[in-house]
Amino acid sequence: MTKAIRFLIFGATVLMIFALPLLQCVVFGQASDTPLLGYSYSGDGKPGVSGKEFSEVMAHRNVQKLLLELAAAPRDQAFLDEALKGTGVTPEFLQTLRLIRREGDRYVLGFALFTSADMDKIRAVAEVEGKSLADEVLSRRSEIQGILTRYVHPGVALKEMAYFILGYCSLDNDGLNLMRSKGYLAVPGKDAYIPSASQPGGGGSVRGLYWGSHSMHMEIALTSFGDHHSVPRHALPDLLWPLKESLQGMNSPETLKSDLVDAAESLILRRAGMMMLALRDGDKTDKQLAEAAGLTDRETAKLLGLLLHLNYVHHVDGRYRAIIPVLDDRDAPMVKELRVLGREAIANWLEERYKGLTGELRDLSPVRYGVPLSEGFYDVWHYIFGIANRELVAAGLFADPYDADRSFKGFIPAVYRLHVVQGPF
Repeated sequence: MTKAIRFLIFGATVLMIFALPLLQCVVFGQASDTPLLGYSYSGDGKPGVSGKEFSEVMAHRNVQKLLLELAAAPRDQAFLDEALKGTGVTPEFLQTLRLIRREGDRYVLGFALFTSADMDKIRAVAEVEGKSLADEVLSRRSEIQGILTRYVHPGVALKEMAYFILGYCSLDNDGLNLMRSKGYLAVPGKDAYIPSASQPGGGGSVRGLYWGSHSMHMEIALTSFGDHHSVPRHALPDLLWPLKESLQGMNSPETLKSDLVDAAESLILRRAGMMMLALRDGDKTDKQLAEAAGLTDRETAKLLGLLLHLNYVHHVDGRYRAIIPVLDDRDAPMVKELRVLGREAIANWLEERYKGLTGELRDLSPVRYGVPLSEGFYDVWHYIFGIANRELVAAGLFADPYDADRSFKGFIPAVYRLHVVQGPF
């Protein structure tokens, strides 16, 4: 790719980024039937024959309505046949997809579907358990703060580092891994999948529940971590994700549109990451950043303009300074020690609270019909650690993503070498 073409792609991408909110108003403002359920699945197995059947079947409003009916009570064959009339879906196929199960002459719910009442119950239990988990973390507060002081950078608050390393790397990522290793969170076997669904309207407001990571995992990784109330997130990689959708109306080959998106992501994310990692060494001039990222002066000016707009960097005395968490190899020992403390807190909390937690949730719809809680524990854990993160913000251990001084609220971004925050302890 020539420098001229690369610059045109880069400039067009930056323009599209700032035009996206308008585009989203047009695309997503169209009227549509409100679905009765949100749904997804995990695992690499095919849900059906081709792998598309799960989504196609779940898109039927009548199927969603039937599944909610089964969450309320078992139903007989006649009820299912009437409910599925005109959909082309049979009870037998719903069994193939693991959505229902036959017990005697009746059908029952066969997967982790949480009704709005279930979600309210999960939220109520998670409020108690999330605060208990936060207390476990806070019992290590002085040790955590002592470890954090090893990170020295004039533009980055240590509370933001605590938020990212403990809130995201530990409670989110390491917490999920610990749940899987203990069998509390089901893991699909080879060529298998686990479906799940939930009814909108339950679970209360999620504003301030810090549980959502949006990441681009390359050797240099970029993440924004916060709640899902802050949409769209003015961060990387979030701003690049809708590019593909924004190009749908373009009368061009799909391969060309895909190449454009890939080139844009590579130019912005990788080069922005290289710049930010260079700033981990201290303030830099635009010339130094151009050299670090392998960009021309004009490309560097465009990218620095974006990073300034996003509040990733500040301009200080003719140089640029990182003002978000940036982690490279020198920070690996600090990250590891904080993750160990976080894992200890989670493990202690599980030992004391998990049995009681399962008792509190025994009346959830899928659990009543014999579906293991582990198949729906992903949602449960997200509420628990999201609330724990909210409490740790309130306690002043973590930075506040809704602080009045923030231009873009609800999340905190970070740039890091991927291997520094992942891997075994």
